Amino acid sequence: MPKKASMKTKKKKINYKDLEYKYNLLSDLMEHIPDVIYFKDKKGKLIMVNHAHARGLGLKPEQVVGKTDFDFFPKDRAELMAKDDIRVIKTGKPIIDKVERATRPDGIDNYSSTTKIPRYDSKGNIIGLVGITRDITHRAHVKSLQEEKERIQKKLNALEEVTNMKSEFVSVVSHELRTPLAIIKEAVLLLFEQLVGPINPKQKEILSKAKNNVERLKNIVDELLDISRIERGTLNLHYSLLNLNDLLRDSSDFFRKLAQEKGIRLEYALPREQVNIFVDAGRINQIVSNLISNAIKFTEENGEIRIEAKILEAKVRIGVMDTGIGIAKHDLPNLFKKFVQASKSESAERKGVGLGLAIVKELVGKHGGEIWAESRLGVGTKLYFTLPLFYTEKSLNKDIRDTVNNLLQKGSSVYLINLLIVNFKEFKKRTRIKPRRLFEDLKIIIDGSLERFHKKGKNSPQVILEDYRSGEWGILIAETEKDRVAEICGLLRDRMREYFTKNKLKDVFINLGILSYSSDEQGVLDKQLLANIHINKIYIGSEVRRFKRVSYKANIEVVHSEDKTESSQTMDISEGGVCFLSERQLVTDAPVRMRLGLSMSKKPLDIKARVAWQRSTKEEGSKEGAGRYKIGLQFVGLKGKDKSRVSRLIKSLA
Repeated sequence: MPKKASMKTKKKKINYKDLEYKYNLLSDLMEHIPDVIYFKDKKGKLIMVNHAHARGLGLKPEQVVGKTDFDFFPKDRAELMAKDDIRVIKTGKPIIDKVERATRPDGIDNYSSTTKIPRYDSKGNIIGLVGITRDITHRAHVKSLQEEKERIQKKLNALEEVTNMKSEFVSVVSHELRTPLAIIKEAVLLLFEQLVGPINPKQKEILSKAKNNVERLKNIVDELLDISRIERGTLNLHYSLLNLNDLLRDSSDFFRKLAQEKGIRLEYALPREQVNIFVDAGRINQIVSNLISNAIKFTEENGEIRIEAKILEAKVRIGVMDTGIGIAKHDLPNLFKKFVQASKSESAERKGVGLGLAIVKELVGKHGGEIWAESRLGVGTKLYFTLPLFYTEKSLNKDIRDTVNNLLQKGSSVYLINLLIVNFKEFKKRTRIKPRRLFEDLKIIIDGSLERFHKKGKNSPQVILEDYRSGEWGILIAETEKDRVAEICGLLRDRMREYFTKNKLKDVFINLGILSYSSDEQGVLDKQLLANIHINKIYIGSEVRRFKRVSYKANIEVVHSEDKTESSQTMDISEGGVCFLSERQLVTDAPVRMRLGLSMSKKPLDIKARVAWQRSTKEEGSKEGAGRYKIGLQFVGLKGKDKSRVSRLIKSLA
């Protein structure tokens, strides 16, 4: 007979290991999560809290359980929290990511995101709630910053629109004024020069004043046009290859006569050699004319003005120095700002609108140069600006310059390849090959490489510079595709590398650098140049890095001429000098002594130098260090062990 089935229901066996595992998971969550987690009953009493919740109250979890929010928070704050609890428990609807600003019990203001969800029993009845609160102070600050950024950006966009409208208005008005001004000027000149009939002395005096004021008004209109073009980015530069000495001499007679009429001595100090620069001649003339005219305007009778040009490695520095009334120290930082006139003399207040030097600064910057001023009231003013030197310091005769400029005017592509053995005199001493033979061998390589790309006619590559003493060649290639020129440069480099390898000449660097000045397919000009000119440089030699500045942070002590010592930090270094940050402006060309820390030696370098150039960090918006000026120091008399230490340092950094 089969056994009777048991009438009792079998109880389900409890898996205590599974329960323990789940409890441990919950315990880990509650203990380590940074968010506040808590469980409340229907009366708002806390029945379980995690460590983050208790820690925020400065207590332990067991000290919080059994209490309500009224035991920890101010009454008004606790009432708001209780109101949310009641709403969740009565409606069964959760509160998700409610963002609030509150003050924690420790007194710190913060933003928090709170989520509260109802908690049910096995029968589906609400018996309390589960809450999670997350500190989102950082997120709120980020959001606030983003909103503030958007507000500021809108204001900037509005200001930019207003500025563009202003520039457009100035441009239109200036253009409209030019034509009637030109007609008035022509009419006044016709009357003044008595081409339409005789005039008496009184009439001539009146016409002379009218002529001068028409010219003054024309200059103001031209300045307004220039500044509007600069602001709108439509100022185009028309580049040509020229000799700086010729450019300065062309206007020297005019300025000497102008200075002589006021009883001022004006002199020029220019380099003996040609100074090749690639610039917009008209705009450089504008810069020089403005600076010299200002010097004459603010220099009294029997005063002196000096215009000089000095070559500084890869740049040329032009200076205009006068013994005039000078500029106050507190006015110097504003000297190159728009609509500012630093001088308070009566003549300055009557003339101009304060745009001349602002335009000069922009033009110098567009040519890749720097400009700065030094002045003392009652002593005089020195204004300096720099321009990059052309690819070679060697003289190019007028025929070559004319050839290049004629090609540029026709819109032809022009490539100028400069091949230079750096520090050729030293290089020759290290070679086993006789200098003359070395030069001839390299000449054969150059001729052979060019012959491979030979074209019949005037556009064939031609050597335009050949200097045995310095080991330098210049090659001109016109109306040739960029890829083809790159092949020529590559062939030159490869054949020379083979030559030096074959002759076992070590420590030879062959570097090909390309500086391209060309218009793109859309006609948008690269570097604002209206010319298709490409400058290629090939350097050969163990000291190829001689002219390269490398970033270098080191301590430096500079002793000025008045025996004042300044401690600072360098920004970069080359074999020619260092650049450092200074809290004061120095005197250009002033001798200094420096103690320079070297990373590879405990003993600092103690050498002489001179101030070559300087730039205000405030004007360029630099955030580099606490210094107000970047100062370029050029080493003086660096020889022997000191020179070797600098060379080793630069090679280790490059």
